[in-house]
Amino acid sequence: MKNRLIYLTLLGAALGLGSLTTASASLTTSSQPKISFKKVKQDDRFMYNKFTDVAYHAKSTKNNAYIWNDTHTKKLYNLKTYPTYTWYKTATGTYKGNHNWVQVSNLPDNKRGWVYKSNLTKGFNPKGYQVTHRRYKMPDFAGDIYHVPVTKKNVYLWNWSHTKKRVNLKNYTNQNLYRRHSVVMIHNGKSPQWYYYVGVEVNKQTVYGYVRGDQVQKGKTPDHHNQNILYPDEFVATKDYLQYLKQSKYQKLARSIIKLFPNTPVDLGLSQIAAYNFATNDTWDEDAPEAISTKGYTHIVPFETVATYLMKHKTQTNKQKLAGVEKALNQAGYTKAKRAKLSNYRLGIYVLNNVMGGKGNEDGSYSKGNWYGLVIGKTE
Repeated sequence: MKNRLIYLTLLGAALGLGSLTTASASLTTSSQPKISFKKVKQDDRFMYNKFTDVAYHAKSTKNNAYIWNDTHTKKLYNLKTYPTYTWYKTATGTYKGNHNWVQVSNLPDNKRGWVYKSNLTKGFNPKGYQVTHRRYKMPDFAGDIYHVPVTKKNVYLWNWSHTKKRVNLKNYTNQNLYRRHSVVMIHNGKSPQWYYYVGVEVNKQTVYGYVRGDQVQKGKTPDHHNQNILYPDEFVATKDYLQYLKQSKYQKLARSIIKLFPNTPVDLGLSQIAAYNFATNDTWDEDAPEAISTKGYTHIVPFETVATYLMKHKTQTNKQKLAGVEKALNQAGYTKAKRAKLSNYRLGIYVLNNVMGGKGNEDGSYSKGNWYGLVIGKTE
């Protein structure tokens, strides 16, 4: 646990090892953490997310009551400064023979110290929002993908104490939210509600916080506005894939190729087959992913010569590439006239066209990536 102090008592060992020199004993003693509290007994319930029996709050929000450092030489925090905090017991100990001292921490465990127990009242703080349970078990409480549906209502990402709005998620409905853990929050001692701890990218930085569980939906987002680099498995259905093809500034070549098949509708499943089974790709640092199932599709015709051409000429202009694609299709027997008659087929296409940021490198940097796949097929 972050900032957790482990207190070791070496007195018994030192008495039992008479051969230790004075110098070495002095060195060993000086290397240990200094602490003025004695008979320290750790309480691990908070560390294991068992909050109820170790929850306390300030008895008074008007009087000074201090949390001290380990040597009782510095006042770290004043309880009245944190009127809505719940503090969690992490250890007990004595100071100058007084047994009425406890070590406490706040929920994120970034404020920890010793306080005189009579300054505390047992139980969760009845004011504000309090986290009463925290769960990490997958898949019940962590590990799932969520998104915020397109909405005009505010959907806030909060800090752990629910006192600061970090992000309004209604502006980020085009992002997937990965649930890292879940908590139950109560408001003013009632109305328990599940919140999910998630992260959202804002200005190229990830901001983390808690969103109310009933304000998000399970699954990947179908909204891809302003998303310019998405991979084949990031789509929900053909409808949202078409939105991406239509809106992304990096899909100009894909849109031009689609026009070469005027009566052949684009299909997401077939596009994923094109990308994973029949494409050229330079975005993988290691082995390419395995081919996916073609179940549900028949009469699949892969245009691998098109994919090969595009990769060999990835620095050409889109106009030059389109001319090369049309030539390769004609040579494969799919002339303009024949392509116009493919109304009983579906089109599978995936294009990542020399896009900066399309390839992630092992050192964390990004470079240009290319991924070209094109097929036609029928649905069963």
